[in-house]
Amino acid sequence: MNATKRKFNALLQGIGAKPIPQSPAKEEKNISSHSPSNRPSTANSIPAPDNPSTPIKQMPTKSVPSTPSDLFKRRRVGVLESTTGNDKLAGTTISNVTLKKWTLGGSTTSPNKEAKTEPAKYCPSDRDELIRRLKTFQELTEWTPKPDKVNEIEWAKRGWVCQGKERVRCTLCHKELVVKINKSEVDGKEVPVLVGSDMEEALVKRFVELIIDAHQEDCLWKKQGCDNTLLRLPLTSPPSALASLRQRYDDLCARQSFLPYHFNLRLPANLDLQAAKLQLTPAFFTQPPPPSTNPSIPNDVALALALTGWQGLTNPRVGAVPNSATCATCLRRLGLWMFKSKEVDEATGQILVPAPMDYLDPVREHRFFCPWRNAATQHNPGAKTTDNKTAWDVLAQTIKNNSYLRAQSEKSSHRSILHRPTASVPATPSKGGRVGGHESSPMVEPDMDGDDDDTSARDAKDKERWARLRRVKSLFNTKSGKKLQRTPSRPGTGASSRPPTAHSRQASVPPETDGGKK
Repeated sequence: MNATKRKFNALLQGIGAKPIPQSPAKEEKNISSHSPSNRPSTANSIPAPDNPSTPIKQMPTKSVPSTPSDLFKRRRVGVLESTTGNDKLAGTTISNVTLKKWTLGGSTTSPNKEAKTEPAKYCPSDRDELIRRLKTFQELTEWTPKPDKVNEIEWAKRGWVCQGKERVRCTLCHKELVVKINKSEVDGKEVPVLVGSDMEEALVKRFVELIIDAHQEDCLWKKQGCDNTLLRLPLTSPPSALASLRQRYDDLCARQSFLPYHFNLRLPANLDLQAAKLQLTPAFFTQPPPPSTNPSIPNDVALALALTGWQGLTNPRVGAVPNSATCATCLRRLGLWMFKSKEVDEATGQILVPAPMDYLDPVREHRFFCPWRNAATQHNPGAKTTDNKTAWDVLAQTIKNNSYLRAQSEKSSHRSILHRPTASVPATPSKGGRVGGHESSPMVEPDMDGDDDDTSARDAKDKERWARLRRVKSLFNTKSGKKLQRTPSRPGTGASSRPPTAHSRQASVPPETDGGKK
């Protein structure tokens, strides 16, 4: 009986390998190399011992263990396995066991493998996460325009993302809600429905409440959402503001063949494009070196669109879209071909074939909540003034202020070169036209306008001021004042602890009063 089992066991281990006659030592080594531990099979038998009387332990046929507990059970009952890369038959020990996480598909993953970073589920103060949630409402096939009170920005501020057709989902409590105002399903298709103004207002009011109330009771988005000024752009720092402006300008110059003409634009009345171009730094268009797509002469249309927050559109799947622009804040997409005249007479500048749209207002094309258009969104809550400005207005003011400070810095450096160090020190003139013991001789200097006149006027004012200070100081340098300063007094009081004498009383009387008594 034991001999039959040994033959059957050898037959199972020799499946898939052609038997070759060899010596007993080589046969034992060959059996260990074809052990079940070296391939994902279901055989669980072990080599038979040399003593035929010893019973053989055999596990029932099972599938590949799916959990580490099954592996531990197999090791406990005495099943011998070898680790990967070890051809010798040995028992399982702590040193040759590698724990791996078993998945449903049978593949293993190491525990130290870095997992993909998932977006934060609750982050009311993170601007990037708010933009990411707002991007989910971008496709018109999934989300149609809604009234301002229930617009996509209101849902994104409270942690909602677009999950499907007119469906939103909370990133934290995973609650879902269907948002439909003027549409209904007929035979599985959405059909627009005419809704009265009263009913539409009631629906909007209800959805405004559901933006907060639709969350679960313990959801953090129900307690606090994003602040209204989270979309505010930091444009008061000239280095970062000019760097982002240059980046937007380069993106639009790469699409200069699709940009509309200058007469197709309708800029705000208080935006002076030529003045802003002159106020930019001299190396704005050259440092860093521009790409080859940039023209040698600055493109006014690209600069105007960049000043109002537009940049080139880049699709994550397709790449750069040459005929479109976008706003990185409100995610509005703008088709440039719709605003460019199709045919223009180059000699006279007359429009032969107009564009599909009459004109392009780069500020008005932003969404209503965008800081490039909405001054309330761009308003700084910590500012002392109540004068609200849009983002493009703040950017133009930053460029103007930077230009003024740069000009003043250049003036001060020029003045420091021409300024004489001894000119501001007041000298006492002496008789015979001598100043400081030396005869004053007329100095012939070149006539310089502007800075030289300002320097001489400032020196004259300084001399006059020093003379006034000396005259005022001389009024307080009296003998009685010096005596009062030397008189000891108690700590914390200004009066002397000694009683006044006749001499002190007489000394304290002003000379004018004393003379009047005489």
